[in-house]
Amino acid sequence: MKLVFLIAAGLLFVCLFTACGSPDTANPAANNAPKTSGPDSRGEAVVAEYLKRDAAPFRKIRVRFTIRTEGEPDEIFELDTWRKQTPDVTTTLSQIVRSPDNTDVASLTVEPKGQKATVVTYASSRDEFRETDTKKMFFGGLTAGELLGEWQKYSFRFVSEKEIGGRKVFEVEGKLKPDADSIAARMTALFNADNYVPVELHLFDNNGHEIRTYRSSEIKDDPAHPYAAKTEADNPVYKAKISIEILSREFPATIDDSFFSRDKLKQNVRK
Repeated sequence: MKLVFLIAAGLLFVCLFTACGSPDTANPAANNAPKTSGPDSRGEAVVAEYLKRDAAPFRKIRVRFTIRTEGEPDEIFELDTWRKQTPDVTTTLSQIVRSPDNTDVASLTVEPKGQKATVVTYASSRDEFRETDTKKMFFGGLTAGELLGEWQKYSFRFVSEKEIGGRKVFEVEGKLKPDADSIAARMTALFNADNYVPVELHLFDNNGHEIRTYRSSEIKDDPAHPYAAKTEADNPVYKAKISIEILSREFPATIDDSFFSRDKLKQNVRK
């Protein structure tokens, strides 16, 4: 089932590292973090600004994954994802359009606000639906939950302003809330100061060991929708490196509700 979880985690990654705010929510003129007092409030404000800009009613994205694991040949996957976002729930349909073995798998992810996400997958070879949460690991040892970002599980504080590659960034530290559950007890994130696109994310376990690293290697400065066009993920635990590229993005005016259904999963797979 590694391919199933690759789809689930892959589409969630798009939510984590592409700042795809809609014209109604994005504010390209903002050049500094919200003016707040104290490191905790300012850290929370930076993350809130990113999430606000990430919001978009509808989007379609094609993503390419190149997976390199020590001792194994490279694998390349391409996925199409369609996403609908409301204040109460985010729903995403994902379909593989390219894989090494032409596997016919699709998935539907439902993320109710303040609740656990549910991933529904369908494989036509077995004519079977499966429903899971986001804790499952996929190829390379990454979980869907970590790629989702799980921002709501952490309390944030502002650490510093610094420069990376000639760009000013905001450094924010997140600590897991007492009642939350995640593989990462702590994270640090770097956001571009001019557009709040995340450029680095570091995840640490309870012992302080860094277990995941994400770095955006290409940022596209679309005036309305700046985003990380290419990101490198490193999982030292599984000796895996994954390159994620956003090949195309669209913001349709609407997507019919029937598109986000189990019937649609079957239709997409059987085309």
